[in-house]
Amino acid sequence: MIQVTERARETFKSKLDHMIESPGLSLRIGRTDSGLGVFPDTVKDDDEIIEHDGRAVLLIDQEISETLADTMIDVEDHADGAHFVIRR
Repeated sequence: MIQVTERARETFKSKLDHMIESPGLSLRIGRTDSGLGVFPDTVKDDDEIIEHDGRAVLLIDQEISETLADTMIDVEDHADGAHFVIRR
């Protein structure tokens, strides 16, 4: 199971509030050309759904969920802003 810290959930929700105006979209962790990335997407049948304040803020498909099993998603502050990190 993937754990997502409260701070990460709040950060995902804040990003959604500022960049996406469609209530049907959430952020997804998925494969990109450069590895894993976070991008807007809609819910799929096999998604693990992470919520904050009653809103789906993060979607993780079954393949990625298995890859990230027993990890924690958190946020770290850096000079150029907040970065999401995955820890085992």
